[in-house]
Amino acid sequence: MEEINSDILYRRDEENFNLSTNAVFRTITILESLSFHQGVILEELAPITKLSRPTLYRFLSVLQRMGYVEKDKNSRYRLSPKIFLLASRSIDDVELSRISRPYVEDLSYTTGETTIVAIRDGDMELHLQKVESRYNARFYERIGKRCPLYCTSTGKVLLAGMSDEELNVYLSREKLIPYTINTITSPQQLIEQIKEIRERGFVETISEYEPDVHSLACPIYDHEGNVIAALNINWPEFRNSDEKRNEALLRLKEAALNISQIMGYVDKAE
Repeated sequence: MEEINSDILYRRDEENFNLSTNAVFRTITILESLSFHQGVILEELAPITKLSRPTLYRFLSVLQRMGYVEKDKNSRYRLSPKIFLLASRSIDDVELSRISRPYVEDLSYTTGETTIVAIRDGDMELHLQKVESRYNARFYERIGKRCPLYCTSTGKVLLAGMSDEELNVYLSREKLIPYTINTITSPQQLIEQIKEIRERGFVETISEYEPDVHSLACPIYDHEGNVIAALNINWPEFRNSDEKRNEALLRLKEAALNISQIMGYVDKAE
């Protein structure tokens, strides 16, 4: 049998590829055109995008339903605030990663343990920043790793930052799978735990997502007091002690507050 060369297939695909008829290309063209020509009617936008009016109308209708484009009573189209929010989130994540880095490094250095900054990614949490433990016996993590919200310390911090309505919607679509014998699989029990987390301001989990892992996490706030991320420290359960846990929690709270303050957060309780 003749061996298939993937490079040849890729070149053939490129040769047969018509960019002008590609849906992604057309969508981006429309959005870029609207960024320069806000408040245009369909007839004005069609020649700018080089799309027929029926085709342009179909794409605009989808973008409207998704909330990225608005049409006023005079049938004039413009970009909605949602698209600017989409861009700002990326900028905020980059800024958060830059700001948090020295605190994550210091927290890991002073405790010797793995430290992570996680953000919400839909119904999951995503590792934005991490520094590994200096010990040989440690849990290896990676930037970009996604984990469930309901059974990780960072995830529970992010759940606690939701409104009650958001939390109920999340629980209505999330199946609480038991990863270990300690995983909470009762929605009502999880809700009660989230209430406690909001009151005390930190999370402590023991072997809920992975066995033999002791984990602490605190929220990171933005200038409006919203929870935008979680700062976590974790270690193997065999290295745990009351002294270690209490010192780690103290340093964790301090680091999370410092990052939050740089992000513009003001503690109203002070």
